Amino acid sequence: MKLQRQIDKLMAQRASEWHQILENAGESERAEFVLWLKQSPLHVQEYLETVYTDLVLKHVDAEGHEDVDTLLAQVSPSVVPLTQMPRPAESPRPRPRRWAIGFATAAAVVLCALLLPPVLKHFDSLREYVTALGEQRTIQLADSSIVTLNADSRIELRLDQSHRNIELKRGEALFKVAHDPTRPFTVRTHTVIVQAVGTQFSVYERPTGTRVSVLEGRVLITPLGPRGVGSLNAAHPTESLGAGQEAQVAPDGTIQRNAKADVMGSVAWRERRLIFDDAPLEDVIYEFNRYNQSPRLTLEGVPPGSHHYNGIFDAADPDSLAELLSREPDLSIERSNGEIVIRRR
Repeated sequence: MKLQRQIDKLMAQRASEWHQILENAGESERAEFVLWLKQSPLHVQEYLETVYTDLVLKHVDAEGHEDVDTLLAQVSPSVVPLTQMPRPAESPRPRPRRWAIGFATAAAVVLCALLLPPVLKHFDSLREYVTALGEQRTIQLADSSIVTLNADSRIELRLDQSHRNIELKRGEALFKVAHDPTRPFTVRTHTVIVQAVGTQFSVYERPTGTRVSVLEGRVLITPLGPRGVGSLNAAHPTESLGAGQEAQVAPDGTIQRNAKADVMGSVAWRERRLIFDDAPLEDVIYEFNRYNQSPRLTLEGVPPGSHHYNGIFDAADPDSLAELLSREPDLSIERSNGEIVIRRR
């Protein structure tokens, strides 16, 4: 969340800088401004808000009686002031100012066009969202669907007038899909395609396969071919999952339904809780390390599958796991330099 606030502040700062630059911009600066607008609809939004705020302030205090710096000191530190760009020493030619008015008018027309819903959908067609270790993020898409990303996750989004496609590159996400039968909503991982129309489900992508948990409605899961090929897997046909059901799709396309599915437990990460049910130690450590930069948990010399655990943990408290493991007669715990090493005695 802190990183996102920093990004938003920098974006607002850049918009205010462009507002000043365009008053005396040259050809190259105008071209650069257009490219900046095209990078994201958020750039368009920030620029329009900057222009609107400037117009309102000029109307409120047209004669300049108020001291702007004094007023800014009284408001939230997150407010970004309009940057005062240095003006040329002399400006004998009126043409740049006349051009600025014309360009501002044209820019306003372009910006209004950019804000129309069909164009926003086009902009949204190529978006990427990433979360860092321990970070969670909720995104509302242009179609009103909501995506909640868990820690250390990455998605690529492609929306247009006939499709809503998301590729989960890594990690985990919860999808609350806005009902729109004319535009299928699909989530693709390395091993499976999950399709829904109006429902709520989570997808967790790991090297060992993909877990799909359905909270509401119904989804179709279609296994893909060998990793990297991306074709459908003819040996494993599409299956349907309903509310309260969960399945694991292996890299070879095998679908294994979880007979003891606890789908609400599968999304307990929204409350930063980790729930384990007979989970191997290596999986437990993998989950903790998604939430914590330090201390990191490391296994050395412990055979995979040799230890299994049940329980509910605070995702931000790896020391609680270390305390539990220290009671195991065949394990030793060593702490040093922001790392907890678990070894076999």
